[in-house]
Amino acid sequence: MTSTDPRIAVDVLTQFGSRVLTAMGCQPPIAAEVAEHLVEADLCGVYSHGIFRLDWYAERAALGKFVPGALPKLVTAEGGADMVDGGHGLGMPAFRLATDHLLARAAREGMAAIGISNVDHTGRIGAFAQRGAEAGCLTIMLGGGSRKDWPQVAPYGGAHAMLPTNPYAFGIPGGANGPVVVDFATGMAAGGKIYAAKMAGRPLAEGLCIDAQGRPTTNPDDYFNGGAILPMAGPKGYGMALVAELLGEAILGQARDGMNWICLAIDLTRFRAPGAYQRAAEACLAELRACTPAPGFERVEIPGEREASLRAERLVSGIPIPPATLEGLRALGRRLGLEEGHCLA
Repeated sequence: MTSTDPRIAVDVLTQFGSRVLTAMGCQPPIAAEVAEHLVEADLCGVYSHGIFRLDWYAERAALGKFVPGALPKLVTAEGGADMVDGGHGLGMPAFRLATDHLLARAAREGMAAIGISNVDHTGRIGAFAQRGAEAGCLTIMLGGGSRKDWPQVAPYGGAHAMLPTNPYAFGIPGGANGPVVVDFATGMAAGGKIYAAKMAGRPLAEGLCIDAQGRPTTNPDDYFNGGAILPMAGPKGYGMALVAELLGEAILGQARDGMNWICLAIDLTRFRAPGAYQRAAEACLAELRACTPAPGFERVEIPGEREASLRAERLVSGIPIPPATLEGLRALGRRLGLEEGHCLA
């Protein structure tokens, strides 16, 4: 994003997203839920999982890659564990159902786990980890199991894409400014960041991708023409991706186009009273914020606080959308038969 990009009001963007998703075949409540989730990602500056995804969703829906009208349901796994079956729909409703069940069970029993399967794109999983942290839980979510359909990331030392971006999210109660939320792909970038750069007609940052010959590149087209995303932090990201892939496939079965997920929650109030925990957490976080910034940095930030600050600003000023992305969204609305006044005019 740049400072000159057009800004669109949150309610306008959300209504547009809901109409587009309904036109794709989503049930109206699901369309509204997914649109709100995508716009929330843009509010927080996570544009790789934001409203631009609508164009990709429409393409995948037309190809039969997911079932727009699907509804998730709670089921029991082969070994007796809790599972949510997403019905091959978009993953946000399945994650919401799983998070509801996970936190209720953690409140009763102190800790809980749940799996999620048969879902397509799940959006920003940090949003669900944050819900767990706000409920007083250490919340951990990770996904994998789709390398047959989504080879995106080269293994450490490899020249070709073989693993998905297999993300992790951690949420933990924080101090005065709310939860600490860490949400990341195990590649150097989420796949959505590459799509977003291509749609916006802008280059990638250095160090994210290699081309089909294993050479560094900043051209997003090189990724789509046989290139790969590099593993985050070299062997460390590769190792985390491998763990998520084994959990996603060996435990839950090979995913169909999306990922399988394992979600964990531990009720931290079983260890310490919330007030005492918050005071201790804030003392730790305040020390980190007070660290002298290195050259090129304005300050040391706590994961999750930048997103909260950006969200507050964008609720007032609107969400910046690159011109090429905005025109792509308008064209999508017209293709799906939305009235001209409903196409982000």
